[in-house]
Amino acid sequence: MTSLSHSIDLFNSYLDTDWAGNNAVLAEPDDVVNSLRSKIMEFWNSVPGVPLSPSFGRPMGMSPEQLANMAARMERVRRPLFMVTEHRSHAGQVLYAAYIGGNKPTTAQAYGGLLYATEIRGELKIIASYREDIDREPPPVRWQHVQGAEIPLAGPPVAVCAFRAPVDIKAHLRDWEILRDSTKIR
Repeated sequence: MTSLSHSIDLFNSYLDTDWAGNNAVLAEPDDVVNSLRSKIMEFWNSVPGVPLSPSFGRPMGMSPEQLANMAARMERVRRPLFMVTEHRSHAGQVLYAAYIGGNKPTTAQAYGGLLYATEIRGELKIIASYREDIDREPPPVRWQHVQGAEIPLAGPPVAVCAFRAPVDIKAHLRDWEILRDSTKIR
C-alpha cells in the first residue's frame, strides 16, 4: 500500500528525470534523449486509447552546432514541487496530486501543472496531467485536462504536504494556502 511519502518520492523522481531530459535535449546525442524519454514514460500508466507524450523532446538528428545554438537560446530550471495532496475518489480509490511549477525561470515560481498518481497493480504510477484553465478566474485554480485519465475528485484533500509556495501569481499563492490549510480545519 502506498502512502503520501511514497507519492512525494515518485513525483520528485519524476521531476528529476524531467530535469535530466530537458538538459539532455539541449546537449546530448539522440540516444541519450530517447533513453530519458523512455525512462520518464515508465512513471506513467496509460489508459487504453489515450496517447501520452513526455514533457521534453526535440527533432532527432540535430548537429552539435544546432544543439549549441538551441542551448544558448533556452534557459531551463528544475520544476519545483509546491505541494502534494492525498484524495479519495468517489469509489474510495486513493489519488495523489502534485502541484508543480514551470520549467523556465519565468514560469518556475507559479503553478505550471498538476499531476495525479495512484496505485496500479501494486505500483504507484502517474495517471494524468493537467494545466491551469486560464479562462477561469482563480482562486481556486481551475485545471484543464492535458493527458492521461480524467480525474473526478470527491472533494477536499484528506492529507497535505506543502513544501514551498508559488509566488509569482497571487491567485496561485492563495490557492496553495487554501489547500495547505484545508486539512487543519477538520
